[in-house]
Amino acid sequence: MVKRKKAAAQGGTLTRPKVDFRLLAGGTAVLACIIFTIDLLLPLGVAVGVLYTILVLLSMWSQHRWFIFCVAAIVSVLTVLAFFLDPGEANWMALSNRVLSLFTIWIAAVLSFLLKRDQQERERLILDLQDSIEHIKTLRGLLPVCVSCKKVHNGQGYWKSLDAYVAEHSEAQITHGICPDCFSHYYPKAVAREALAK
Repeated sequence: MVKRKKAAAQGGTLTRPKVDFRLLAGGTAVLACIIFTIDLLLPLGVAVGVLYTILVLLSMWSQHRWFIFCVAAIVSVLTVLAFFLDPGEANWMALSNRVLSLFTIWIAAVLSFLLKRDQQERERLILDLQDSIEHIKTLRGLLPVCVSCKKVHNGQGYWKSLDAYVAEHSEAQITHGICPDCFSHYYPKAVAREALAK
């Protein structure tokens, strides 16, 4: 549980360092403006809109999955806006380039979202597994037990009762009872009384 809290405090991930969301959002906005300007300067919407997919892919660095769709929506608006702002682009080639750009942007957004979701689920499962491993105590190997008193040799020259040894080396708790064979061996009178009562 401590590792989970520590990982959550560090951004909730195991594999990537935390990226400052403000820096990522600001960098994405600056790159979007640069691509938009290039898009306006080139004729016929020559697939510059496809460069917006880079911004969608960069948005995967965010800790928030919703940021991917937010970036995709904003760059889609910029792609359509560039079509209407350039008066020389009103033909089928420019329109087809814009549609291709929008298609590429949204395919990249959906795939990035699914990848990010799977990555976060995998990280959550890894944290759960680490928590589970921390809490598992098992006994392994050969256990030297005295034939007579049933004490266990602890490997450091001492003999401990089986109860104490099991309690120290596992999560098991010992309760006591008596099996039928031992009951008849140690309490023959009680067995005889039971047989007469039947």
